[in-house]
Amino acid sequence: MLLSPGAEPGTSGTVDPIIDLAEGTEENTLAILLADRIRQNVGSSARKTQDFRALRGSVLVVAQDTTQTLTMRFDHGRLTIHDGTVGIPSVTLCGDEAVLRRLANVGLSRWLRLPKVFMRTPEGSATLWDVARAMADEKLTIYGLLSHPRLLLFLLRVLSEGAPGRG
Repeated sequence: MLLSPGAEPGTSGTVDPIIDLAEGTEENTLAILLADRIRQNVGSSARKTQDFRALRGSVLVVAQDTTQTLTMRFDHGRLTIHDGTVGIPSVTLCGDEAVLRRLANVGLSRWLRLPKVFMRTPEGSATLWDVARAMADEKLTIYGLLSHPRLLLFLLRVLSEGAPGRG
């Protein structure tokens, strides 16, 4: 059994979050960017760590303009990012790389940590309205949105920028 540093066997220690890149993913710049963002956010916020541990499922990300694809497989505190398609994804995100990168900038409200819809956000941040507009303009397609909304919400929480501890 793996315990967090300083925890002794028999205590209620928890396993540290694990974020891995599978073999062959070293060339996928989008995979590296997402892994670094998640690693940074989970390492700096207890709330994001809690959300990360709640994630279970797979997310396929397809950048149509650069033809990069990756699969993020979440399993309660462990993330493995694969180059290409692996298995059957719960959620699929298709769009240009710039639109997909912008998903990581969706602002969250302080109350309930839901994505901001119309509220003012810092420069460079996005709102749920921006995501909806990208979907309406056919710049972003999200398959599995209605069948797995919790997975998508927690993914946005883990990816989003935020002050440590607030996130």
